[in-house]
Amino acid sequence: MDVYDVSDDLVKKLNDWKLIGIISGKFNELKENHSKVNFVEHALIDFKYIEKILLNVKLREEKCNKRSSEYRMLGNEQFSLKNKKYFQALELYNKSICFSEPGSENLSIGYANRSAVLFEWKRYRECLANIELARKANYPVRLVHKLDKREKDCRLLLVSQPPDVEPYQFQMEFEPHPQVPNIADCLELRETPEEGRFICSKRDLVVGDLIAIEEPFSSTLLPPMRYIRCATCKEEKYLTLIPCETCCSVMFCSEECRERAVNTFHKYECPVIDLLHTMFNKIHGIALRVCLTALELFPTIEELMGFCEEPDNQQRSAFDLDYANFTAREHYRAIHGLVTNQHLRSVSDLFQRSVVCAVLKHFMINYTPLKEFLGGEEGQNFFTELLFRHLQTSPSNMHGIDLVEQLNETKDDTTHSPHFAVFPKAKRIETLSIQYRFTCKCEACQNDYPTFGKLQPKLFIPYVNEEKDMKSLIAYDFDFALKNYRKYCEFLTKHKDAYPCEQISSAEESLKMALHILVDAVPLKAKMNQSPQFFDRSKSYDQKTESSDNEQKLEAIRSE
Repeated sequence: MDVYDVSDDLVKKLNDWKLIGIISGKFNELKENHSKVNFVEHALIDFKYIEKILLNVKLREEKCNKRSSEYRMLGNEQFSLKNKKYFQALELYNKSICFSEPGSENLSIGYANRSAVLFEWKRYRECLANIELARKANYPVRLVHKLDKREKDCRLLLVSQPPDVEPYQFQMEFEPHPQVPNIADCLELRETPEEGRFICSKRDLVVGDLIAIEEPFSSTLLPPMRYIRCATCKEEKYLTLIPCETCCSVMFCSEECRERAVNTFHKYECPVIDLLHTMFNKIHGIALRVCLTALELFPTIEELMGFCEEPDNQQRSAFDLDYANFTAREHYRAIHGLVTNQHLRSVSDLFQRSVVCAVLKHFMINYTPLKEFLGGEEGQNFFTELLFRHLQTSPSNMHGIDLVEQLNETKDDTTHSPHFAVFPKAKRIETLSIQYRFTCKCEACQNDYPTFGKLQPKLFIPYVNEEKDMKSLIAYDFDFALKNYRKYCEFLTKHKDAYPCEQISSAEESLKMALHILVDAVPLKAKMNQSPQFFDRSKSYDQKTESSDNEQKLEAIRSE
């Protein structure tokens, strides 16, 4: 069950009972958004939908040593000599760590088992970090000899672990904009009645030009990444993650990140974290997180209300901010000023968004500490208005961070921005019209470019790569990507008049792959899968026979 199931079922029920016209009429008469949402919330309560959600969806999984042990045993199976599925083992060990009850030995054994995987990978620094975590979590005395030996061996081999590759730091080569110093001076803000506000360049740009560098106001982690990345900084640190001490669905890369989260957004999300992951999608998640981030900028709800109601803070953009005194509050002026396009939305669209907002608001206010911060009815209505606002602005202004995809990788959903290489024109026009409220008139739509599978090569246009070059990209070779990144940019600029064709598309894919490699947007799982030699044991260390070594590994798995 997700929130759209609730919305669809409610509409169906209203239709079946011949009430849809009456309800829609009353809903449409309400002028304030919080009144619309509260009206829908009462309907959800009256028709027993809130009760149904509570019966079918857990607000939060509780810590449980039995579940923790089950995940650890499953991890041991994946780590066994028979399977050697180390990534699956790591994620299961992380789940075991998350489900461990506070103060139990399950937590320390989870860290120790994770260190065993890392030793096999020759990730000695991370192995030592997990050994330290296991000791701090009161690793059982009966097993401590295992940690002692592993730590001793690790320290002997530590010098053989190469340093991690640092992501390439791209620099903006343009002069900074006089109003907005983190963008290029060639950019300007324009506005039309049909398209609203948008940014365009005053001069031609070429492939590879960097024109903006910006930190997000707020960000959130998709549920499939919860045992792989830090919930606060979003770094891929699943070799050394530590758990939230209360819920089983959030992990952090350090005590600092954990402390920061539990004092801000996670103190509100934690009590209902599994309901949030089950019932809502990434649009809803980022809208909620933006609201929670805004709340943390002010000591009281009244101060945030006053800030949002100031005439000077209406319809602001990034070009209206004070960058000489740039703060998170100043940043939020532009976030709050994003256009909702509410006047263009149909009654059915607003009703569905009201259902989403009503369910989200109901559980956040009634089952988390948020109610204490919001105070009485006025504060709760303001929060409802704010959440409804950002539920409208998020779809058009939220951006995902793409990673190299792996076969059979768990995905949050299957939606992508409608690119001409993937979607035919009619489907693109329909999808973009629904989401962005205008008819796309880009070059691909106007000229009806063919999709990727129908692209043909053009005469006299070379291919940018040879077969051996592609092998280097597929192997995520950082030095190769650094050496050839500019070549791809120059190729695409030189042959821009041949766009689109098979050769151009191939060069675009090569450029995208090089960028992924350079900024380290390649998951460790992908990099490791291309480096089988990484799993070979060090000959300088392991002088035992294979059978003896195997017996030792199996004994370690049974014991831990």
